[in-house]
Amino acid sequence: MARTTLDRVRSGIAANLNAAIPGIQCNGYLLASPTAPGFEIEPGEIEYDLAMGRGLDMWTLLVRGYVSDVSDIGAQKTLDSWLASSGALSVKAAIQSDKTLGGACSDCRVVSVSGYRRFGAAANSNVSFLGAEWTVVVYGTGI
Repeated sequence: MARTTLDRVRSGIAANLNAAIPGIQCNGYLLASPTAPGFEIEPGEIEYDLAMGRGLDMWTLLVRGYVSDVSDIGAQKTLDSWLASSGALSVKAAIQSDKTLGGACSDCRVVSVSGYRRFGAAANSNVSFLGAEWTVVVYGTGI
C-alpha cells in the first residue's frame, strides 16, 4: 500500500459519500460557502508511530453533514436517514463501503455521530443549517 496522506484520505471519504448519497456537495475540504445538502471534512487529532518504523498512524477526522434549516421537515427526514447505522443513505455505511478509501489507508471506521446540530455558513452569518458530525478513525502507514 502507498503511503497514506491526508489529501488521499479526504478524497476517499468524499468519493464514498458522493457515490452513495445522491445530490450532495462534497469535495473533502472545509467549505466557505456550503450549499445544502452537503458534507465537509475537518482533520482532527493525529496519533503517530503506533507501530515501529512509521508503520502505523491514526487520524481522527470530523465529517460534518448539513441539510437546510431546522424549519424544513423534509430536511430533518433526510438527516434522520443519514444518521442511521445502515441503509441506502446512511453516512456510516457510505464511508465504510470501502474501508481502504480507494487504497488511501489500511482501514477506517465511523465510530460516532453527534446527533442534530445547528451550523452557520462561514461566508454568510445569516445562513444556518441543520446537520450532524460523524467521527471517523483512519489507520494508515506513515500518514
